[in-house]
Amino acid sequence: MITKPIIVSFLLPLLLGMGCFSNDNTARFGKDRNFPDLDYNGDGTFADHGRKAAFHRFTLDLGEVDLKEASTRISELKGLPAVKFVCYLRVDYPLPLPGKPTEFKAGELVLEMTLRDQHGKEVFTEKAPLSRWKWSGSVGASKSDLYTPKTIFTPEKGKTYKITLKLGKGNLEAPKGRFLLMGGGWKAF
Repeated sequence: MITKPIIVSFLLPLLLGMGCFSNDNTARFGKDRNFPDLDYNGDGTFADHGRKAAFHRFTLDLGEVDLKEASTRISELKGLPAVKFVCYLRVDYPLPLPGKPTEFKAGELVLEMTLRDQHGKEVFTEKAPLSRWKWSGSVGASKSDLYTPKTIFTPEKGKTYKITLKLGKGNLEAPKGRFLLMGGGWKAF
């Protein structure tokens, strides 16, 4: 009778030698071959959820957005990977079924989002009431992510960007919000 330690000690080197457990996208010492020089050092909190993430591999949280009063915020984006990103406003409001919410009390708020490269060239500008933004997220979740087709971009490697979020006037009944960028993943776009 063959015992487990003998099978493991015999089969494991054999399987490893054949590449059964290899990770073709990971170089030695944990570097990802697709993003070997990944080094985000701009504003906010950047996270890489790993190469196994199907969607939203990379997330950048630029913090809370107070929708109750007028404000302007400028953030620097430096070192983003060259993948398609969606710029979202995440609101503390459940995703409606189907379509857009009917009782969302901040729909008339006009949010302006502008992205410029390091030379000041405009990449995109979106200015629209929140009622016209697309609603996305997980069904049953307490938060929804709002975006438009204009708030999607792919950064160029080595470029720095400035993103501005401007709210002309607030709404005292508006929910809490967060400014997020999410992109990448093996199933994304």
